[in-house]
Amino acid sequence: MKRMVLEWLSRLSFAALGVQLLAASLPALAQTASDARKAVKDSSDEQLRREFQRRFDERSGVLPEEKAGARNVESPSLLHLDDGAIVEAVRLEGRSRVIYGTDERKDWYEITNPRVQALARASVASFRATDIQDGPNGGVQLKLRSLQDAQRLCTGEKFVSQPMGAFCSGTLVGPDLVLTAGHCVREISGLGAVPAVTSTRFVFGYQMASASAHAPISSAQVFSGKEIVGGTMNPKAEDWALLRLSRPVPATLAEPVSNWDPTPVRQDQRVFVIGYPSGIPIKYAPGATVRHISDPGFFVTNLDTFGGNSGSGVYDEVTNRLIGVLVRGETDYVPDKTRSCYRANICPTSGCRGEDVTRIGVVRKP
Repeated sequence: MKRMVLEWLSRLSFAALGVQLLAASLPALAQTASDARKAVKDSSDEQLRREFQRRFDERSGVLPEEKAGARNVESPSLLHLDDGAIVEAVRLEGRSRVIYGTDERKDWYEITNPRVQALARASVASFRATDIQDGPNGGVQLKLRSLQDAQRLCTGEKFVSQPMGAFCSGTLVGPDLVLTAGHCVREISGLGAVPAVTSTRFVFGYQMASASAHAPISSAQVFSGKEIVGGTMNPKAEDWALLRLSRPVPATLAEPVSNWDPTPVRQDQRVFVIGYPSGIPIKYAPGATVRHISDPGFFVTNLDTFGGNSGSGVYDEVTNRLIGVLVRGETDYVPDKTRSCYRANICPTSGCRGEDVTRIGVVRKP
């Protein structure tokens, strides 16, 4: 999916993009961090924006074959740098020029709005049953590894030391009902790599208690899936699933999100998302907008989401009403060949494909 937002003080903004490596990388010639810094420093903001867009178009097949890989005439020094090297150079140079990077994702302990806190409590992380074991004194142990190790991220990327384990996100919408993406359950998606609903465990309170420690999980916070209530998956349209848990969730743990808003979203409407990007503890990501509204089944945003956010609840920033389910997005990480690691990708906010959100109006309530 996607991710981090780079803002342009000259009224041009960039949105970060999120998880997976590029299908094809650019030519790797001799390059160093100083080469990248110099190339970025010598390039204008508009040249950088065009280069990011050109690379996206090339990867997605938008450019005609004769233009793909063509030399950037205005700033040829950028051509032979890989994506990750440029991303890092932009961030470093941005500290002393007009570009600066801001990752809008916030941890649980950073959320101060009580209404957003309530929505975060209703968010649930999907784990494979085999990744959860009983622990001492009624606790459970989650099978986790660091985000840095799992994604081979470069040192300095945000959240690299946090644990990663969840494979999807969801929202409690009834005492025993969870709303998620259709591709997150085998019965809807038909994907063998995704567990069946009865082999999925839904964990509430998977969150960072502080900057250095995640909150302990008890068996009372873990729920088994029971059955599919409804759903569909179309890779180019709506994608959702409603499933029933094996037992109701106590109100002391989480209150269902019942305030749905099925009215059509508006262009530039401000939205936020709550979920588990890359499978790490819960993140609240505000400050995004709706980019495209032409499709009847979904709308497109520039939300800061990554793989693992699939199934996350998307909300209107003014009313806090549930307006959709995050289902698809852009490439998340790109290689930095100078350091043999990966960095969050960058793309113009108004360019690339954006993040797709299934409209809440297409979800059929039981």
